[in-house]
Parts: sequence; structure tokens; C-alpha cells
Amino acid sequence: MSTVVLKIIITVFIAATGVFSGVQAAPLAGLPDKLTPLALHDGDNVLHIAPDTLPPNALGISADTQIKVLRAWRDNGNAWGYHVYVTTAQTPEGKHVLIGLEPPPNAHDTALQDYVRDTPHTGEDSLAVITFATANIDKKPALLLLECIRSPRGAVPTLGPAVLRIYKLVASDGTPGWTPLYFKFMRDMPLKGEYDSAETAMQKEIGFTASP
Repeated sequence: MSTVVLKIIITVFIAATGVFSGVQAAPLAGLPDKLTPLALHDGDNVLHIAPDTLPPNALGISADTQIKVLRAWRDNGNAWGYHVYVTTAQTPEGKHVLIGLEPPPNAHDTALQDYVRDTPHTGEDSLAVITFATANIDKKPALLLLECIRSPRGAVPTLGPAVLRIYKLVASDGTPGWTPLYFKFMRDMPLKGEYDSAETAMQKEIGFTASP
């Protein structure tokens, strides 16, 4: 086999599989425009977002409030530790109020959630990963919470389908028990193929990873 033919075969293989770092599959169809991840670290994080990202008319929340995310590790002494993400906004009086998370339509518990958590397992075979992102929806800036969830067909490390769950920050209409701002469930987007890591699924399908 000639050197030229061999180079052509290798190039086609790389393009088809994305086997080497830096080569990624095309982004998932139907994603919001200008989807950009927001890096988080353990502890307090201030989300740097455009001023017009916050929804108008939030009850008791000014348009220039800071949105913060506390990320903390819950050690469990085994492979089932996890990160907890608590999102807050600040009122003009200086009070920090929770930003809740609307459960998806098929959830057993329909109450607004006070926090969200991931399921990294060993880190190599994650079942659920969380990231925050900005995007444009209906030509307006939005703050999103993205959750990639994997469902292995057997033991945790085995392959299984994955879904990307999208939430958008919105203002409450005053429903009792709902926080002034909350992440509203938008939709589930099934991902192509099967994966042994939710982290890998997110990186391949939308082009970026959850925060380390």
C-alpha cells in the first residue's frame, strides 16, 4: 500500500470517528443558538452573564442582581459521592434567595427542587453531569442549566442511551411555593448512540464538558 493511500485512509478514519483529541462530532441538531458553557469550581461561583439575560418582572429581584452557584462535594465514602449545586439571587435588601428547579413532567416528586446534583460515580462512568450555559432563545439571551443523564443497560460501566435535559431561567408567575426565579424544564433531547459516560456523551454531542 502506498504512503498516499495510507494517509487518505487515516484521514477518512479520523473524520468519521473523531478518535483523536480535538476532533469532535457535529453539534447536536436543535440546540439553542450561541450555546456557551459557564465554568464552575468548588465553592461560590458568580455567573457572568449579560445584563438582559435575567427575565423581567421577577418578584422582588432586580434586573442587575448577581446569580451565584454554590458547588459542594458530598463525600459518601465510596463511589457514590456527588456534587450539589445551589443557585441563588440577591434581593435589593441583600437577602440571598434560592432559585428552584422545576421537575420534568415524568418526575414522581412534582415539588420545586431546591438544588440539583450530579452522579459522577467513579468519574470514568458518570451517570449524570451538570453544567450551566448561556444561549440565545427566540433571539434573546438566556441562562440555561443542562443535565446529561445516562441509562446503562446493565452494571454502571456498561453502555446505555443518554439524554440531554435543558432548563431555562424564568420568572415565577407567583405560584405559591415557587421561587421568584426558577429553572423551567424546557425539553429532553435524546442523544445518538450509546455511552459508558454521561461526560463523554455531553462532550461529543454538544462540544463541551461539565466543570471538573
